[in-house]
Amino acid sequence: INAEYGGSAAPGNGSTTCNLCSAGSFSGAGAVNCTLCQPGSAAGAPGAASCDKCKAGTSTQDKEGAASCTPCSPGSHAEGTGSASCSVCEAGSFSVGSGTVICSLCKPGSTSVKNATVCTLCTPGTHAEAEGSSACAPCDKGRYAAKAGSATCAKCPLGSFQNKTGQVNCTACAKGSFQDNTGMAECISCPSPRTYTTYSEGSTKYSSCKGPLLEIGFPKQTITVRDVYKVDMNESADFFVRSGDWMLRSQADPLTENRLLKQGSLVRINKGEKLLVENVMPNMFCYKDPEGHGRFFEGYQNLDVKGRPCVDKGLCRNEDSDPMGPHCLVKSDDGKLVKSPCGIPKCIWDVDCYSYDGTGYRGSIGSGTVGGTTYSCQDWSSNRPHVNFYHPNAYNTAHFGIGAHTFCRNPAPRDVSKPWCYTTSMWVRSVECDKIPTCTNQDYFHH
Repeated sequence: INAEYGGSAAPGNGSTTCNLCSAGSFSGAGAVNCTLCQPGSAAGAPGAASCDKCKAGTSTQDKEGAASCTPCSPGSHAEGTGSASCSVCEAGSFSVGSGTVICSLCKPGSTSVKNATVCTLCTPGTHAEAEGSSACAPCDKGRYAAKAGSATCAKCPLGSFQNKTGQVNCTACAKGSFQDNTGMAECISCPSPRTYTTYSEGSTKYSSCKGPLLEIGFPKQTITVRDVYKVDMNESADFFVRSGDWMLRSQADPLTENRLLKQGSLVRINKGEKLLVENVMPNMFCYKDPEGHGRFFEGYQNLDVKGRPCVDKGLCRNEDSDPMGPHCLVKSDDGKLVKSPCGIPKCIWDVDCYSYDGTGYRGSIGSGTVGGTTYSCQDWSSNRPHVNFYHPNAYNTAHFGIGAHTFCRNPAPRDVSKPWCYTTSMWVRSVECDKIPTCTNQDYFHH
């Protein structure tokens, strides 16, 4: 028997012929039996003297005796030759078609799970900076990703913040705060938040904070005052009003012994006095909305809500009682003169509560209680049912808020120390308005 060549075998003694090895097996010269191809190799035709290694991108799927190698399915790969099985693509990579040799890495801004055939874009609020990322990471505080597929998270711009992770936007700084850096997790409060505010959201600089400022210059020190302050004048001092108007009141008799200092004033106060230094807030840094939407506002603000200067060195006013509140004329982007709001906030003091003797109260409470019975207010412009000595006129309206309405007011501070009104009852002439709280430590602004 000729056994010089492989690919066949004679299994027993006395064989007159050699049988060809079937596909998926092989033999060497003089073989008694054919041998199955090992995993990772194949013999496609009968009579093979050896098995061929699987090409890259294919495998025998861990089978012996394979007649052919199978291309790796999508989501897997075989990098070298002779692979017994295909390996799944790792997280952060993928393969689309069959027979992949090397999985492709996901691009920045996307990721994948194992055995993936496609990469998925990072959702808004997350990012994947590196190629082949196995997971998208949430944006840090102070950053955001507005769209899907972000490779990096953007910093919050000036005037905004983000105090949570994984967010799609940033929040504008509220009135009374600002932020002059990018990528921040919180805004910076204005000094003395009770008396200082900003006139718009999203302020980007400290100078946007507006409020009263008084400097008291003693020989050895200067005191900066931003809110009500008691000072014993043990020595003389210079009072310099940098912002707003201020009242200097006697601690012993604050209602009758007082002096108004206007913005820009510089006065010398001699020693020996005990003063209550009080910042003027209503109609100076906020406006009383019931008074014609700030008709009597007289602050020094000269910029509109967008920071544009009032033309002709004008100030924010509302003499026409426009519902937009204090405003001024500014130049628009196209050069036209337009009326624009100044962003002045509404007052809490002397609207939601009353201060001192209540002459400045401009709220909308219109009743009072006597002996457990509540009585409604008579209209100030009427003489029924009671004769009224305080009808609306220019003086009473400007100084006491008297008008054609039924709200509590105090046009008689020498006789009454809180808001009051005439009643609509024939039997009760007047009543003090006991439902109005006294202004103490409330904030000054409605935001």
